Amino acid sequence: MKTLIEVKILGETFTVTSEDEEQHVRELADFVDQRMNRYDRRTESHPPSPLRIAIMAALSIADEYLKSRKQETEEAEKLERISAKLLSRLEQAEQLDRAKPAEVSQATISRFSSLRATQE
Repeated sequence: MKTLIEVKILGETFTVTSEDEEQHVRELADFVDQRMNRYDRRTESHPPSPLRIAIMAALSIADEYLKSRKQETEEAEKLERISAKLLSRLEQAEQLDRAKPAEVSQATISRFSSLRATQE
């Protein structure tokens, strides 16, 4: 269900319509407000425009987001490589386990055959 939530960003009040939990929307607004306040270095001689502040904050958030996505992709690829190696090793171990009984049987037969030959 959509609800109306009032939030404050850079001193301005905004009404947000959202299906998300109110607490989540407030956390988002607080995050954006904090990020925008980083770039709101107002001085009397040259105050930055709200548009400039918003663009700088958006660039900063986008940079953080894209770096996070790239790291997540790299970690997923690394996990995929590790998983493939583990699967390959498990398959090799299964093949060895299947081959062992035949090898053991043949080795046992050979050993007993040589024992019989020496006893005769």
